[in-house]
Parts: sequence; structure tokens; C-alpha cells
Amino acid sequence: MAPPKLDQTMLILLGDGGDPETFGWLCGANARSVKFINNTGEESILDCDDPNGEPAVILRWIESQDTQLTISGRVAVEALSMWRSWADAEDNGGVKNIRSEIQNGSGGAGGFHTLPAILQDFEISREGKASSTFTATIVAAGKRVWTAAT
Repeated sequence: MAPPKLDQTMLILLGDGGDPETFGWLCGANARSVKFINNTGEESILDCDDPNGEPAVILRWIESQDTQLTISGRVAVEALSMWRSWADAEDNGGVKNIRSEIQNGSGGAGGFHTLPAILQDFEISREGKASSTFTATIVAAGKRVWTAAT
């Protein structure tokens, strides 16, 4: 059995709002994650032949989808004004386009999601004389769209 080919190219990029829009790396970011969420509805259905005997069956369906991105790393002075203006929702009501890329070459697995997003929270911390760190949570403000790598 051959070993799997492991992905090593996952990026989260921020759009500049231009036309055409350019996406760039968030300076200082080191760790990143993307969470795809299916919010479900559910209903218990009783057995038609024996409603008092058989346990009910739970039916579930997707009611909505959501996306959450988390980024953390070292605070880069070059990125501070961008984080501050986004946290203060100064442009476009705080909505920016985000691109989540997995570019691992051919084979149909690579590509990217693009979505409008809001900076839900941004935290800066520092311990002792070490450089400052940050953690940011970004949530979808609309539908995510997948584009396969070409």
C-alpha cells in the first residue's frame, strides 16, 4: 500500500477589495484553520405500526451552512492598521473577501473557497519580553464558493 500524499499548502488569504480583487497573505500569521459547518434541523418520527413500542427515529437535514476561519501568529507591525480597521468595521461594514486555498497540484483535490467574511474577534497578547501574538476568528457573511484548481 502506498503512503498518502499529504497537503502542505493550506493558506488563508485576505482580499484587497479591488477590481479585480487581489488576495494576499496575512503578514505574521503562522497557524490557520478552516471549519465547514452544516447547521441541521431535526425531527423525531414515531413508528407508524407501533408508536408506543418502537423508539422514534430522528430525521435530520441541513438548514444552513457556515464557515469559520481561525488564524494566529506573531503581530506584524505591517499588518496592524489592517487588523485595526477591520476590527472597527471601517470599510464595507466590516465585510472582506477571504480565500481559503488548498493548492496541492493535480488530481482534482486542490482549489479554493472564496467567501465574504467578518472579523468576529481579534486578540493581541504578550508574555514577558517575547513578541506579541494574535488570534483572530473570522466568520462567513455569505455563501462560500468552491473553485477547483486548474
